[in-house]
Amino acid sequence: MRVPEAIVERLRQCRHPVLTAHSNPEGDALGSALALALGLRALGKRVQVVFRGGISRRYRVLPGVEGVQKTVTPPVDLLVLLDCHTKERADLPRKWKRAKVPCLILDHHPATPEDGALAWIEPKAAATGEMVAALLKAMKVPMTKEIATCLYAALITDTGVFHFRNTTPKVLRLAAELLGYGVDPQAMADQLVEARTFQATGLLARMLSKAEFDEHFGLCWSAISLRDFEQTGTTEEDTENFVNFLRAVDGARVAVLFREVERGLVKVSLRAKDDTDVSSVARQFGGGGHPAAAGCRLNGSLRKTVARVLTAVRSVLSFPHHPSPIAAPPAAAKSNLSRRQRTEGEKPS
Repeated sequence: MRVPEAIVERLRQCRHPVLTAHSNPEGDALGSALALALGLRALGKRVQVVFRGGISRRYRVLPGVEGVQKTVTPPVDLLVLLDCHTKERADLPRKWKRAKVPCLILDHHPATPEDGALAWIEPKAAATGEMVAALLKAMKVPMTKEIATCLYAALITDTGVFHFRNTTPKVLRLAAELLGYGVDPQAMADQLVEARTFQATGLLARMLSKAEFDEHFGLCWSAISLRDFEQTGTTEEDTENFVNFLRAVDGARVAVLFREVERGLVKVSLRAKDDTDVSSVARQFGGGGHPAAAGCRLNGSLRKTVARVLTAVRSVLSFPHHPSPIAAPPAAAKSNLSRRQRTEGEKPS
């Protein structure tokens, strides 16, 4: 991977950078920011990692996370956005989204970057962490166990622990290199991907009990209401990786998870198992992402949002799905999974 020299020079010249990513950062966004921060500090920079909305508790095992701030302390001579391409999407205080400070963008999502920013967009990278690894090498930053741990977190998050199609030989070689610095792969996968509280397990059970499967299109979806969160004592952060349980349904081509995070605000996660481009659906509603993994936020009721998004997904799934007879579930289970909502978009109870 060729690192643009202009990116290296800008980071070499800065003295007081602020690093951030999109709100609700997952392993790639946070791991990339922390890895780059550790590397820049090794070069003598005064680095701040800022996430105004805070971070999920599952990531509090990552090195350097204890130094993450919710506010920015001047002076600042460079804003570095990782895993997002505009200041508007960055998890910064409003004042700093509008500040006239030079901006550097590192992102692997195909998108048009912030006007006036120096950007390195690398859609072929499996994760922004893969780009940061190449950048630190270009800057001759010595690799440490702490940096390797953060980069490994980025890789396993965006590759689905190395089983998504973006898992390339290059990614696996990088992962092997990082493991050589003492990263514990089982501990990382357990904590960042599999671990959840007992309350979150109850929420997962609710989500699965309400799952719907349209066998005609290979479309599986479910919805979590505010009532579900309230009755299980959980929050939005407890739903991380839930959509992958829907994606795992035999015969599913696309999975969609709806989360009513506030009254009148619904977050939508879309995942594809074949070559369907779910990012095209997310963009219709102001979101974005990758062809195989995307998301968006919609204002409106949960019922209406479900109906709108499923209509858009079906328009992308333009041909019926014919599952292999060998892979078909037993008749009883098939009958349960294939039921359709009587009124499409009906708010799940």
